[in-house]
Amino acid sequence: MKFFNLGLSEIIFIIIIALIIFGPENMVKTAKDAGKLVRKMTKSPYWKEVWATKRELNELPKMLVKEAELDETIRDLNKETQKMSSSVTASVTELIKEVEEPIKKTDGELKRETAALTPQPEKAVSTDEGAAEEDKKSS
Repeated sequence: MKFFNLGLSEIIFIIIIALIIFGPENMVKTAKDAGKLVRKMTKSPYWKEVWATKRELNELPKMLVKEAELDETIRDLNKETQKMSSSVTASVTELIKEVEEPIKKTDGELKRETAALTPQPEKAVSTDEGAAEEDKKSS
């Protein structure tokens, strides 16, 4: 239970202190006077204005967000970011395909040319026969 932001134990402590200060005889009269003072304060226009201001201050962040439409703006930005991300991904994928196709084609052509230029291994000739053939050619 909260009353003026005071808990039950705090209220009991205040009553005990008041009982010690005012004594049991004046306690009833003092409590009536305190009740009248509290009622007068809470019924006053100033008190109502203070509470209205407190409510406005509590609602201020919500009102600012609502007026600025931050939630909608954030959602719109997220959607645009996702669209941009997907379009960039698609563009990069297309670029990679465009680059890979000529590379693969050139690689295949280079392999064919290398295969054509590489001498085909002929029948293995023994070193004695190869030396004999060289002697015949040089003579």
